[in-house]
Amino acid sequence: MLPRIDRVLEKVKTYNPSSDERLLQKAYLFSALAHEGQLRYTGEPYLVHPVAVTDILADLKADDTALVAGLLHDVVEDNHSVSLEDIQKRFGRDVAHIVDGVTKIEDQVPLASRQEREWASLRKVILAMVDDIRVILVKLADRLHNLRTLDGLPPDRRPVKALETLQIYAPIAYRLGLGRMKTELEDLSFRHAYPEEYAALSEALQNRRSYSQDFIQETSAEIQAILDANKVRGEVFGRVKHLYSIFLKLRRQEISLEQVYDYMAFRVLVPSVKDCYAVLGGIHGKWIPVPGRFKDFVALPKENHYRSLHTSVVGPHGQPFEIQIRTFQMHEEAENGIAAHWQYKEGKLSQEDEAATTHWLRQLLEWRQDGGTDKDFLQDLRVDLFPKEVYVFTPRGEVLSFPRGATPIDFAFAIHSEVGHRCVGAKINGKLVPLKTPMKSGDRVEIVTSPQGRPSRDWLKAAVTGRALSKIKAWLNAQEKARALEIGKAALDRELKRLKVGIKESQESGLLQEALKKVSVSDLDALYAEIGYGKISARVFARRLVPPSPEPAAPSAPAAQPETPREPTLMVRGAADLLTTLARCCKPIRGDDVVGFISRGRGLVIHRADCPNVSRLKYNPDRFMEVRWSEKETGAAGHEVHLAIQTEDKTGMVAAITQIVADAKAPLRHLEASVNDKGEGVIRLAVLIRDKSHLSAIQTRIARIPGVLGLRRVNR
Repeated sequence: MLPRIDRVLEKVKTYNPSSDERLLQKAYLFSALAHEGQLRYTGEPYLVHPVAVTDILADLKADDTALVAGLLHDVVEDNHSVSLEDIQKRFGRDVAHIVDGVTKIEDQVPLASRQEREWASLRKVILAMVDDIRVILVKLADRLHNLRTLDGLPPDRRPVKALETLQIYAPIAYRLGLGRMKTELEDLSFRHAYPEEYAALSEALQNRRSYSQDFIQETSAEIQAILDANKVRGEVFGRVKHLYSIFLKLRRQEISLEQVYDYMAFRVLVPSVKDCYAVLGGIHGKWIPVPGRFKDFVALPKENHYRSLHTSVVGPHGQPFEIQIRTFQMHEEAENGIAAHWQYKEGKLSQEDEAATTHWLRQLLEWRQDGGTDKDFLQDLRVDLFPKEVYVFTPRGEVLSFPRGATPIDFAFAIHSEVGHRCVGAKINGKLVPLKTPMKSGDRVEIVTSPQGRPSRDWLKAAVTGRALSKIKAWLNAQEKARALEIGKAALDRELKRLKVGIKESQESGLLQEALKKVSVSDLDALYAEIGYGKISARVFARRLVPPSPEPAAPSAPAAQPETPREPTLMVRGAADLLTTLARCCKPIRGDDVVGFISRGRGLVIHRADCPNVSRLKYNPDRFMEVRWSEKETGAAGHEVHLAIQTEDKTGMVAAITQIVADAKAPLRHLEASVNDKGEGVIRLAVLIRDKSHLSAIQTRIARIPGVLGLRRVNR
């Protein structure tokens, strides 16, 4: 039975009466058709998942665009007949952008491993939220529902998803102020990432349950009495802290649960900021505060805009516990973060929410421009995602927050990347200190700069923020590349001079483009860098630019008879009269290395030796026979060969290619030209050729056409 959307629509109407119900119904039906017949790993109809994701977004009071994207977020990835263009045409550009942002990278780029695809997909979704914050909200809702149903996933894959959530998605939820979602993501992941620790901690807390409930009930009543005495109309909530936060404390401090004195916490919600401080005074008047545990995040909010008063006291029976005091509005913001207001247009945050997130999103945008690998990006991101606990002052009295252990190097890059690049020293509280000196809360920090200042590789050991690490790596990589370019160019120039070959002549003849393609580099600068890094030999590459000897003209051939192309003659060892058929999967031609496979009903099927199907058929070696092409030529062009040619998107490419085909007397059977997502031309053609040497001559001439970026033989 398919899930219904009615309950979600009712929830949406409670916070957005003007919601477009017909649009949401349309998206629901589109998703149902796209996922028809598909099942989740839990055995449920796949549609259960997008509806659940949309329900989570409705809890965040999402707008219609985000809700529609939630319903459609998997249709492109899981149904290859649906494209982003289809989504944009039916539901608009914003929805298509969000769906694209959360769609995994699979075969879109030539990556070496599944791990690299996952890194690239993570980087894609995180950077997409710079343009539209709704991208990450849909992804977080998607991840939350997947974790709720993680038991259906194969056991070996659960810890991977759980650890990824703890390292990336839960911290992102924290940075966006989504406290409720962060807590659920962490506790669900904790169970699968650390199953033994989860079970032990759950059992220990269960054994304390009776005491905890009595203590919470008694203490809540005493806190309520403090509110009444101060004539404050508020609410008091008591709870045992969530499991993952207790686990982190146990691991960080290397202590047992018996040594955790404040595993219970209370939350007091009041109408105004004035009431917050009045209640705080009443609590400190009744119980003894624990020294060093008071934090005023109302006067000095966290970077994610979180505001609250935190204090720990020794309460009834000598039991320490934590109390958080905040207004009702602060609580809503702490639980739902930017979604507490959802006052943005087309994915752009309102000014109020922008204060909490813009700085971080701008930093992500800078990282995108810095380049670097997907793995490096995620490593720097992990460093920067976790809570910042050191607050220092600029010379102008502004407050900046950093992770514990941050140094003046981090401070310099937080001010501006150029300040970081020119940094030569630092003053903390008016005294010169080494750049690797850790900063402490309350420090006043000043950076000393010089035009001759330069980052040092040693800074990577002293910096701790993702921004500083990213900027330092980018600067060092740029310097290394510049040096490699210089070395590589000098080395290649020496070899070309020795061979009496000029770069300009090689460009005009097309030899340079062909040689660059063979070593998989895009241009001369990239080539110089690869030579400078020692990855490409200057001597070997220079030899590729030596002009070949003139090729003899291809012999003329009679016109082909495409209706009944003549079969080539094959020599079959031990069975000369055996019926032979050319395999349709790899389309072998005279001159290709071939093998024969005895097929029931089709006789001997001839495959190219490098055909992927050959390796799959080798389970039965007795059915293979040795074959070779006869020396007798057929004379006519009778092999249909398909070529895919990648070119610059400019006029004249099709004409130049078809002229070469015509000059080679290879009848053209099909031609198709288009432009790919990168703005490159893609020309596909089918021609009739005589043999491999005929094909090679055509390929060589096409590859030398200026503007041809790549050429390959394809099956169809």
